[in-house]
Amino acid sequence: MFYKITLLIFSLIISGIFCQTDDEESFLFVTKQTVNRFIVQDKELTIKYSLYNSGPTTVFNVNLNDIHSFPQDQFELLVGTLNPKWERINADTNLTHVVVLKPKQSGISNSTHAVVTYQKSEKNAEIQKTYSSEIGDVYIMTSREYDRRFSSHIIDWILFTAMASPCIVFPFFLWFKSKSKYELLVTKEKSAKKAQ
Repeated sequence: MFYKITLLIFSLIISGIFCQTDDEESFLFVTKQTVNRFIVQDKELTIKYSLYNSGPTTVFNVNLNDIHSFPQDQFELLVGTLNPKWERINADTNLTHVVVLKPKQSGISNSTHAVVTYQKSEKNAEIQKTYSSEIGDVYIMTSREYDRRFSSHIIDWILFTAMASPCIVFPFFLWFKSKSKYELLVTKEKSAKKAQ
């Protein structure tokens, strides 16, 4: 009985190993996102691409193309490339690519999907195509607007203090002067009563 169960388990394991066919294909999932919370004209904008090979096999000749999302007349490329290539991405592996750009103009900009092409095997010359997620329409602030909304406003607070201080200091000065006179009178009256 023990031998039958052992033989059955062994045969199931062997059949599971050899039943895997070449029909199981890999597929790339691609996401595209901005790392910056706010996008500001003439300041760095970081775009992060994440590629994940979801299949059991390695994919080859992977090309990512996102030049159409960031035209040269609207964005300056500082770090990285918008058309990277990788020889392979192994099964169940993440790959991250980062690009740093500088927006030249303010306003609304549309960032569409990136196009990724790859081969499912070295032998198969058929090229597969997939698309990344889209960032969509993004608002690029001017530097002045960003500073107005998010700077520390030190000069504004100094001016506010300078303008508000007379409203606080002048009444305090009047109160303190009258209090001092009253205390002086009370002190004189007490000393006069003690002298009598």
